[in-house]
Amino acid sequence: MKNQLIIVLTLFLGYSVTAQNTKEDNYKTGVKILEELSGKGAAEGLEKVFKDVSPDMTEYIIGYGFGEIYNREGLDFKTKELLIIASLTTQANAKSQLKSHIKAALKLGATPNEISETMILLSLYTGFPAANNGIFALKEVLDEANYAASSKLNSTDQLIKNWELDGFVMPESIVASPTENWLYVSNVNQNDKGYISRITKDGEVDNYKWVTGLNNPAGLALYQDKLYVGDGKELHIIDVKKGKLLSSITSTDVVSLNDVVVSKTGQVFISDIAGGKIFALNNNKLEVWFQTPEINHPNGIFIQNEDLIIADFGVELSLELTPNQFGSMYKVNLKDKSLTIIKSAYQLGALDGLAAVKDGYLVTGGTVSDLFFINNNTKKLVGKFPKGLADISVENNVLYAPILFSNKIESFTLPVAITKAKITDDNWNRIETKEQYLKLAADNFYGDKDGQSVATHDGQIFGVFGGKILTGTWDWKDNFFTRTSKIGDFDLGYDEIVIEVTTKQMRLTLNQGQGMSVVYDKK
Repeated sequence: MKNQLIIVLTLFLGYSVTAQNTKEDNYKTGVKILEELSGKGAAEGLEKVFKDVSPDMTEYIIGYGFGEIYNREGLDFKTKELLIIASLTTQANAKSQLKSHIKAALKLGATPNEISETMILLSLYTGFPAANNGIFALKEVLDEANYAASSKLNSTDQLIKNWELDGFVMPESIVASPTENWLYVSNVNQNDKGYISRITKDGEVDNYKWVTGLNNPAGLALYQDKLYVGDGKELHIIDVKKGKLLSSITSTDVVSLNDVVVSKTGQVFISDIAGGKIFALNNNKLEVWFQTPEINHPNGIFIQNEDLIIADFGVELSLELTPNQFGSMYKVNLKDKSLTIIKSAYQLGALDGLAAVKDGYLVTGGTVSDLFFINNNTKKLVGKFPKGLADISVENNVLYAPILFSNKIESFTLPVAITKAKITDDNWNRIETKEQYLKLAADNFYGDKDGQSVATHDGQIFGVFGGKILTGTWDWKDNFFTRTSKIGDFDLGYDEIVIEVTTKQMRLTLNQGQGMSVVYDKK
């Protein structure tokens, strides 16, 4: 709460009433911006602080400071934060406010190097003591957040940054040409018509508005000199040689088309993130190809071998999802449409972008800021990004990452750990419902050197430990696995157990998590 209060007070310089928007509109806008900078609940916390002292001050700070001044066009939020940092550094007496705005700048995508260079430039005008204090404040923020200070390294793993490029307007998807030096970028441009940018793989701009006149374009896929674009109610087809829109196809069944993928034989699939469907393009018509209650909001899609890989956003289309609402990854067989969950990606996050790498996938998850490596047996957090990591692309060991809310594209060389897929998983996930257990653990054998057992999908337990037969039944009560069993002639009785799993192990803690724990390997 202290940081939220500090960051808003430094924005308030004065107050005047304008006729452009109502006070209510400005206040709602201010709340949205404040919570983007300081987190959910920041506005409510500010209101509580001033409620008994000066409730009007909250109105001025949120409605005027954020809703009007901070929300003005002409400068993006990251630039505004760098300017505020410069001002506070020059004042040399506002360390707490300075640290709060450094945190906000980092959250918006500013790098430690950019903030450091700001301080160095200020030394010429405000003097070295004030600039040095600014550097020290930056160091404290980085230390407190355990942030990797090098501008060349991502904070979680050795993703080596090659370049970054600004100038986009909500870039959602990027795709690399397999035959030429081009990257194509969709710009959602939510408040106006969207468009496609074309840049080089070295981070040079060819044309920000290469193809215009679209709505809010999202997912992209290339096939035989045609660029397929998921864009709301329409699937666009663009001639990449001529840079011209060839056709736009829609269907009354469509709600909001998102990602696109094309098979080796030219079959086009499109995810309808809002409608919960997968469409296929057949004879220039969009037809529902797949739908299941298990997948609420299919987002990123990819084809590998005989399967369509689907990244589900989650239970709701919201950036405020709780972990038990997060989406999972699935495989759908292209021939018989059988559905299989990828257990290592169960409730991984608000899933979006999806790309293949050696022996697995990269997928954007968490709250759309985390990058994970996933395969059938592994889950590994590879990197953390500013909020808005969207539909990524990988080519020749290079990751291209659109950062939606920072209006930029970043390029990284992938770490050796990913390219060789030598990764271990030490992330324990508690199973809290019977449905989760059936998906993640039922019918799998777990054990150690003394034996192994299985809890089947129909509620039976059997196994062998120490040469003796284990039998019993299982069920679920509240958020505990319940077991009634015996081994040989010895009655083990009834117990309620906390179950936690990784992709390779299971941990059981008896007596509702208060008793003895034992770890078994997956067999």
